[in-house]
Amino acid sequence: MNMSDTSEFDNLSKELSEFIRQFREKLGTYLPPLRNAVDNIIAQESSDTNAIGSLLDSISSLMYAGIGHQLYLRLLEYYKTVDSEGADFYWRLYEEITE
Repeated sequence: MNMSDTSEFDNLSKELSEFIRQFREKLGTYLPPLRNAVDNIIAQESSDTNAIGSLLDSISSLMYAGIGHQLYLRLLEYYKTVDSEGADFYWRLYEEITE
């Protein structure tokens, strides 16, 4: 690797880091509405397993990018009280994502 290759690599690395930072920042804009939805489900003591599962699916998509873990776990803890079998599926998904 010569000096110009190293410089190109450094530039690409910086650009990629900035892209990832901006991407995660944009994904983070989805957290407040999802947090509100989780808060509502828990506050209303909802037993709508379809709504809870759908919300967990949405949050799990963000977890692949490294955000939303705490929100997911909070809803999952609640879901265990509603449907322990359904929650088991989402626990396994969480473990798969975080391996």
